[in-house]
Amino acid sequence: MLNRSNLFLAGLLLAQIILLAISALITGGTEGRQVQPILSGVAVADVERLTIADDLDNAMTFARQDGGWVLPDADDFPLNSEKVDEILSKLASLDTRRLVASNPANFARLEVKEDDFRRRIELEGAETAKVLYLGGSGGVDTVYVRRAEDNEVYLGRGFNSWELSTQVSTWLDASYVNVALDDVLEISVRNAEGSFTFLRDGENWTYDGLSEGEHFEDTKMPLILRNAAGIRMLEPLGLEALEEYGLDAPEVVVEVKYRQLVEADESGESEGTGDASVEAEIEYREATYTLTFGAALDDSDIVLKSSDAEYYVLVRDTIFNAFKDLKHDELAKQPEPETELGSQ
Repeated sequence: MLNRSNLFLAGLLLAQIILLAISALITGGTEGRQVQPILSGVAVADVERLTIADDLDNAMTFARQDGGWVLPDADDFPLNSEKVDEILSKLASLDTRRLVASNPANFARLEVKEDDFRRRIELEGAETAKVLYLGGSGGVDTVYVRRAEDNEVYLGRGFNSWELSTQVSTWLDASYVNVALDDVLEISVRNAEGSFTFLRDGENWTYDGLSEGEHFEDTKMPLILRNAAGIRMLEPLGLEALEEYGLDAPEVVVEVKYRQLVEADESGESEGTGDASVEAEIEYREATYTLTFGAALDDSDIVLKSSDAEYYVLVRDTIFNAFKDLKHDELAKQPEPETELGSQ
């Protein structure tokens, strides 16, 4: 007969067996496998091209150039190279520690199937190439990942599929036009309705298209000013003006005159004095840039070229509409009709 001590030891042994079984399930049996990087055999420094695709048929390719990263499909527009390198480092940190599944029947559920995935990542080097499928999440900051040539699906930590955005603007400096609102002096707009010129008058603005007795209805002025002085691109298109851009006969052209700060002499000396202790006065000069709006691509987004920029870009149609929809009747307030007092 088992005494109380033996029963206790038997219970303890059973508990240990259960814990070991649970541990094996959680770790996926890593004790019997050698943990390796998901990108085993691929050195991040040797990756020359990175292609990111999503499940909505959006895709983009980055290329390494002169130590940085560029968009080869947009005449090598420069990217935020630090951000691209950071993502590559995170991909390189994924390993085979947590095996989740090895049966292709589970691929769709985990979203790592060849035709059903969150992200498809292709890394190319001079002598290596690797394709990864990133799927859903198994928890906070985790992602299911599968190498294209394998059936094993692993749980990667410290990473999410959404970090690999297929919106080009998230990978570069999207600021295309950036002038301080207070520095804009004049805005001239030409659209199908005619020409409109707005002039700064201290803190206010005037419209020079007014007829006698009319008053400027300036409620649209903040929108006009904001879209003339600050524009963010959706993506760069390239350096060449393609026929499809529709810039030969633009529907809208905007000319902006602004004051530009004159950089002080590097020595900090005032001109002609030779005395560094005399602070030079702040000096401005007038400058001008022209915004030419072309055709709508993808049914809505508009081609834009600034005279101050090398690249043609794509912008939201809301920017374009701020100028296209200008009409004199909405800018000019008609004088109040005079009322005649009848004789009593």
